[in-house]
Amino acid sequence: MTGKAENSGIWIEGPAAVSAGAMAAGPGARAVGSMQQAAVPADLDQLRAAIDALITQLQAAPAEIEDPELLAQVAASAGREVRKARPDKKILSGLLQAVLAGVTTSATLANAVVAIQHAISVLL
Repeated sequence: MTGKAENSGIWIEGPAAVSAGAMAAGPGARAVGSMQQAAVPADLDQLRAAIDALITQLQAAPAEIEDPELLAQVAASAGREVRKARPDKKILSGLLQAVLAGVTTSATLANAVVAIQHAISVLL
């Protein structure tokens, strides 16, 4: 043993989760990725529309999402809350945090939820 570690690949062991757009390892390795960020709703009407779109996407039952029906129900609760005369920021934030926890395997849905969360923090 020379005391010098060699980088000859990616090693993942045990219960692990990796979320990456691009990964590469080893001599001459190269990875190119891109990230698309969801548009942040600018007003309450856009926020409502973004939550409705999220519900529709979850109801389509994306294969990479575990229990999309349950997540769609949670998102629908957020949709009802945001339609109130005075939506509760804490309730909305909690509901969207629960949805985010369930969509981490889909970058598109996770980005949409993060954009909605940002709008909630700014608009309410």
